[in-house]
Amino acid sequence: MLVTGCANPAGESAEAGYNGLYFTDAELRAVVSDRRMIGLPVKAEHGGAALGRVVSSYLDSSGRLNCVMRIDEDNVEGAVAAGLVRDGIATELSLGYTVDVAHSEDGNVLRAQTKELHEISLVRKGARHACLITGYQDDGGPSFERVMPADGGAGAAGADADAGAGAGAGAGAGAGAAGAGAGAWDRFVSVCRGAAEDEATRQA
Repeated sequence: MLVTGCANPAGESAEAGYNGLYFTDAELRAVVSDRRMIGLPVKAEHGGAALGRVVSSYLDSSGRLNCVMRIDEDNVEGAVAAGLVRDGIATELSLGYTVDVAHSEDGNVLRAQTKELHEISLVRKGARHACLITGYQDDGGPSFERVMPADGGAGAAGADADAGAGAGAGAGAGAGAAGAGAGAWDRFVSVCRGAAEDEATRQA
């Protein structure tokens, strides 16, 4: 399965002198031009075994960092992750990176230096705004399908059906779907981390 989405919002302004933990617009351009996203592992909630790899990255017209990931459905974890994307349970992305921080020459100011990418994760709720999974394409599929969050459909349908009692029932159905989805996701993340720990034990 191919999965696409926004990995990072538009960068902070390098021209304005931003120096913090977030990526600047110039740094995001370098990430794409230097192909630093390509080959990054795809994980679940920043842990466990790799579910796949990043195969492409680009900046959209708003300067946001987007990527295309290939999820490996030949292993159990990858196949389950693909199903959770299809079902609208895994709906957001989070970029895993570290930042070197150093003191300024006078020692009074901390400055962010090199930012190193480590992985990108499928998550239930990302730390940055609008880092959403926007679509997927099954192997051999004709086109990308939009991802519809599992916690929104039922509630919207109920509200449209009846502005009174139906809205309440729809909201309840939406909450139930959200709870079920969260439970399925939590169990999946636990399995991924357990599999990674087992593999590390075997290699030790």
